[in-house]
Amino acid sequence: MLLIDGVKYVEWTPTSEGEFERMIEEHAKDIFGEQSIYLEKHRLRTKSGIGSIPDGYVIAFGDQPQWHITEVELSTHRLYEHIVPQISKFINGIKNPSTQRDIVDTLYQEINSDDFLKLRLKKTMGTTETYKFLSDLVSKPPVITIIIEKHTGELDEAVGALAHSQIRIVEFQTFTREGVGLAVHAHLFEPLFIPTTVGESGVSREEKYEIAYIELELKPYMIDYRRLFVTREKRAFFPAYGSRLELETDVGTIETKFEEGGYIWTGTGRWFVAHPELTVGQKLIIEVIEPMKKYRLEIVK
Repeated sequence: MLLIDGVKYVEWTPTSEGEFERMIEEHAKDIFGEQSIYLEKHRLRTKSGIGSIPDGYVIAFGDQPQWHITEVELSTHRLYEHIVPQISKFINGIKNPSTQRDIVDTLYQEINSDDFLKLRLKKTMGTTETYKFLSDLVSKPPVITIIIEKHTGELDEAVGALAHSQIRIVEFQTFTREGVGLAVHAHLFEPLFIPTTVGESGVSREEKYEIAYIELELKPYMIDYRRLFVTREKRAFFPAYGSRLELETDVGTIETKFEEGGYIWTGTGRWFVAHPELTVGQKLIIEVIEPMKKYRLEIVK
């Protein structure tokens, strides 16, 4: 039982591993940090041809970049019989140089096909040599990260039987509001990164300057009213409400303001008019050129 402000929440268990995997993917940045990239499954093979598919890869940036092979499990499964052979295949697979090249190729194709991911790598690591960065990273042993909804003794026994120095366990619990169900829920887990001091906006002072871009997704009202909307957790990248700022665009520099509620609309009409091709769901990037003063608006193509 979890009690929040007098409201009762009861423990909830995913009905399937697939449902749990989707939930973990949704909260990957909460687990691995804002400066991380979650990538989908890809097959690993050992020299003997025995294959195994991890549930995902994570590239975690920062002072000491790491890469994770993630395995999402339910405690209701026979953990020892499943985890030991499964992860042993992962460990054997990644020792194979051809497998390492295969992983690098896959990660590179995934990142290189997404302009937003390329920009994240450039801004976070200060490099455009994506392939070399990935090759250097994958040449190092990964962190095997097991994410489970309930940490059990059987899981500890299984992990103890594995010959790998870097294994992390994340217990990711879910609680639903009593009488309401999954529509109102809360998660309880320990993230794999060290949170820094966070302000009211939800963005730390350190992140404000380390992360030099903001991703936006166009909503119907944004197109109809020709305005940009910045979500609450990203507003710390901007000055106080009512402050003036410059927004560089492909139609020239727009002198605008950051309005209450996270809106930017002064002068943005001409940019929207110049781009009739914009559609709902289109991704935009606002790059920070000079914190609190100057920004650049780009369309992710």
